[in-house]
Formats: sequence, structure tokens, C-alpha cells
Amino acid sequence: MCGRFNVIDDPRTRDLLETLGIKARLHTRYNIAPTEEIQVILSEDGAPRLRNMLWWLTPGWVKEPGTRYSMFNARAETLSSSRAFRAPFRHQRCIVPASSFIEWKSEDGHKVPYDIQLQDAAFAFAAIWDHWGEGAEAFHSCAIITTEATPAFRAIHNRQPVMLPRDCIQRWLDPEIEGSDLSDLLQPMLPGELEVFASDDHINNSRHKEAPRHLAEPVRLG
Repeated sequence: MCGRFNVIDDPRTRDLLETLGIKARLHTRYNIAPTEEIQVILSEDGAPRLRNMLWWLTPGWVKEPGTRYSMFNARAETLSSSRAFRAPFRHQRCIVPASSFIEWKSEDGHKVPYDIQLQDAAFAFAAIWDHWGEGAEAFHSCAIITTEATPAFRAIHNRQPVMLPRDCIQRWLDPEIEGSDLSDLLQPMLPGELEVFASDDHINNSRHKEAPRHLAEPVRLG
């Protein structure tokens, strides 16, 4: 799963945006949690653009927004069958740029947070988006897609966000491509070697917006 992530305006995220032809910069933020507003990249008028969205998908057909159901992640296995996800999956796809994400592992009865980074690049998480409401009440929202963990990642968790390689991003964003033709991108894979840092549990509280405090040298996966 993916329940917290960090974004840093640094050479890695700038390189991701430049690769997509985006001149804007990301805002540095730590310990981003579901229901918060985040920056995503989607295709508008044939080109990638940055847009702010709520990280908690609200289907356009619901009568009113709510958080009764967990809608910040969307399982890859049910994208085509879920009433909430199947329409966005067809043509309303985006990516969530991230510098790292947090995952928890139970160790000796204690939940240990791990800060997970790509060794030399920013993440591009596959996501879907939807639009709700009209006029002043209207907003966009999104969900990060998760899939089964790779054998290497299972040491941390049995699910992982779908992490797109750079050369697959444009294909994922293209609204002319049917979601059903992108199933190969949703398979468990890693876009590169991961660095996994055991971190201080200060980050367990989503109100704490400081950078993760790493407790040891990273373990490498991938």
C-alpha cells in the first residue's frame, strides 16, 4: 500500500519534471497523508501538466464527498471491475511524483516506519483521477494504484505502489489509450534499486511534517 509520502524540490524531482517538459517546480512537503492536497501530473491538451488534487478519490457520481471508504489507494487487480475506479482507469490517469514513501513493518510488536527511496531518481506513482461537483464546490481527486509486492519488496510489505519507469510515463498518461491496454504496467516491478531507511516513529503521526529521521544506513532492495 502507500499511505504516506514525501516530496522534495531537488535535482531528482526537477529531472522528472524536465523529462516530461514541465517547467514548474514541486513544493517540498513531508509526511503527506491521505485527504491532503497533492501535486499530480496529468495530460491536458496533449501535454503533461501539474495540477493540485485531493489525495482521496471521490467518484463523480456520488451525491456528496466523504471518507467512509478508503479511497486513497486503488488495487490494480480491481481497476476494471470497481464501480469507483473503472471509468477513471479508462482515460483519467495521472502520476504522483514523490521523493520517497513510508511503509510500516511490525517488528517485535512494534510498528517500525521505513522511508523508501529510489537510489538515483524520483518516483512516478501510477494513479487515477476523477472530478466531482460543479461551480465553487468542484474539485479533482486521485488515488495511487497499488499492486502485489515484488519478491524483494515483500521483506517490507505484501503490497507496493505501482512505480512507473520513465519510459512508460507518457504511455500511462495518454488518455487516448484504453486502461485495459496498460495491464503490463501494473505488474509487480521496481524501476530501479531501492534504498530503505529505518526511521524514527515520530513520523507515525501525520501532523508531524518534518523530514524522516533515519536511524541507520539504508538496506538496498532490487
